[in-house]
Amino acid sequence: MQDDGGPDGRYADMFNAFFKKPDMASTYKPVFLAGLVDIAARKAGGPLDVDGWIRSDEDGRVCVDLDLAAIPFAKFYWDMLAGFGPRHTPIGMADDKNRRKDLVNIVKVINEEIVRRKREELRAGEPGGGGKGGNAAAAKRSRGRGRGKRAPAGGGAPPTLKELASDGMSEFRKKVVKESIKREVVKHLASNARKTRRGRGRQGASERQEPKFGLYEYRDAENCIVLDAEAVEYMRRNEFTLRAALGELIDRHLEKNNPTARHIATMVNLNKPCRDKSKEVDKLAYKAAPSPDEIDPLLSISLDLTAGLANLSRPKA
Repeated sequence: MQDDGGPDGRYADMFNAFFKKPDMASTYKPVFLAGLVDIAARKAGGPLDVDGWIRSDEDGRVCVDLDLAAIPFAKFYWDMLAGFGPRHTPIGMADDKNRRKDLVNIVKVINEEIVRRKREELRAGEPGGGGKGGNAAAAKRSRGRGRGKRAPAGGGAPPTLKELASDGMSEFRKKVVKESIKREVVKHLASNARKTRRGRGRQGASERQEPKFGLYEYRDAENCIVLDAEAVEYMRRNEFTLRAALGELIDRHLEKNNPTARHIATMVNLNKPCRDKSKEVDKLAYKAAPSPDEIDPLLSISLDLTAGLANLSRPKA
């Protein structure tokens, strides 16, 4: 990656070291970093530009509330769940009770939220439940409401970034932070380090621990991470390159754990919105579908085979 991180290139070196040895059992680390890139490159007045959730401290460093980091983090997983529901961890990591279970708990958190939204939609449509015109009207009323409004009901299309930032989804964000980001990401990513082998001596080969991934400082008591202003600026300037590299890392990991899935690289393209990716996947699937010229001969063979078997099954005169 190009060195744009200052005189010593520490941020470029930091990301390059991570890409070479990410030490990841799931997709959590690159997805979290991609979210930080999105926050660094946020547009003024956009869904990730929230007062109070990103601020400068007395030393001029940038404090990012984990409530804000949860928004792009959850958005990626919700989009993927709605798209094709990939497995994020190897089968070998499954729990003993269910060997097929994916241990990435963000999917559990999202599924619980989908169930809650569906129940809310049903209650809104019941007599005396505050709904007017039944479930369809309740779902219609809840769509498109942004920050400061109630969360969108129903379990259909994934919520937008604006919806995820709404007051109505504050409890969901808290769960994402508590059960996924704090438990599985920030501490492990901050301590991410490469082990490299030294030459052999009398005692045999030894290992050297390279510097830890020092992009941010994690402050548990303040529910935030703190970055140097230069680190934020580095991610903003290199947003497309970083997203491309992080997307490739996620793609390789998902392909290992989903060998029969198709078009994963398109689905995890972090430089495209979800709607564009869905359209592109649909086009690719359409192109891959057999044409009528390929289907007709197979259909004729099938019909001939069916007729032949029917003749064989008839009793002889």
